[in-house]
Amino acid sequence: MRVIWKLTVASFKMFFRQREAILWTLLFPLLVVVLFGFVRFSGVGSIALGVVNDAGPSGADLIARLKTIRTLDVTEGTREAETAELAKGERDLVLVIPPGYVPASADTLTALGDVEAKPQATQLGALVLQRVLDEGAFAAVPAAHRTLLATVPIKTRNLNYIDFLLPGVLAMSIMQAGIFGVAFGFVTLKKRGILRRLWVTPIRPSDFVSAQVAMRLVVLILQMTIMIAVGILFLHLHFIGNIAVIYLLGSLGAVAFLGFGFALAGISRSEDQVAPLANIITLPMLALSGVFFSRTNLPGFVRAVTSVLPLTYLADGLRGVAIDGATLVQVIPQITGLAVWAVLACAVAFRFFRWE
Repeated sequence: MRVIWKLTVASFKMFFRQREAILWTLLFPLLVVVLFGFVRFSGVGSIALGVVNDAGPSGADLIARLKTIRTLDVTEGTREAETAELAKGERDLVLVIPPGYVPASADTLTALGDVEAKPQATQLGALVLQRVLDEGAFAAVPAAHRTLLATVPIKTRNLNYIDFLLPGVLAMSIMQAGIFGVAFGFVTLKKRGILRRLWVTPIRPSDFVSAQVAMRLVVLILQMTIMIAVGILFLHLHFIGNIAVIYLLGSLGAVAFLGFGFALAGISRSEDQVAPLANIITLPMLALSGVFFSRTNLPGFVRAVTSVLPLTYLADGLRGVAIDGATLVQVIPQITGLAVWAVLACAVAFRFFRWE
């Protein structure tokens, strides 16, 4: 045990002396989360509305009411200028107020928009415009039996994209550290003959591997703590789960991906062989395991296949605990899936790993 402790301390020194390792392991995942934090995925944002007022003063009141709506970004111009902006994609809709327009009359106004290119913005903008016209008609001719809709405010958790993204990026960083960190690191040690020299020392190879695994698990817990703390303090992460369950899932996922890393290190003889093999494993999971976007958009058969990937188990488990408050019992399916993958990956690693 004393030997393993000293090797673990030495592994920490080796790790933190590599600036690129600190950058990719600790800072890069955090940078990804911060950059995505500036992106707003909730809703379509403001609707760029161009207005062509050929009615003169009679259309001014309608334009004034449109400008009071925060959803609309209203710009007035000529028909030629606004349709040109619409063609370039700078406008979502162009409202044409014809000559002789009379407010609250039976006149028909025309709204130009590209329904195929911007279906959401076009449809939502048309609904807003119709609502403004209806309100103007009701104000001019009050309806005795008009049915009103009362909106009752309630308190919700108001989850945002960061709440979805941060657990996914955390799962991604665990996978990258386990596969790329171990595979490239041990291939380099093999290539330099360091692992071969261990055979002529009193140090057992199993002690060296145990120290490496222990070091990486501690770095993982540090990484998870930093990312969750930054998310809560600066990115308004709605974290309601049990941090101990988060650490358990992360550690189990790390063991599974460390197994993949050792297996690749055993199969590969150089860094040039590691890179394509590691990408073959990681890239499909990054695209299909729900790290950046929900898997509900995938076709049914693809979603069924990706549900058993190790990164899917890890991302779903971390996300369930972090933002849904799932308990240890509720994430048993994810824990079981990660445990199975950990056993399989370690078995492959024991089979193929070579010290030289």
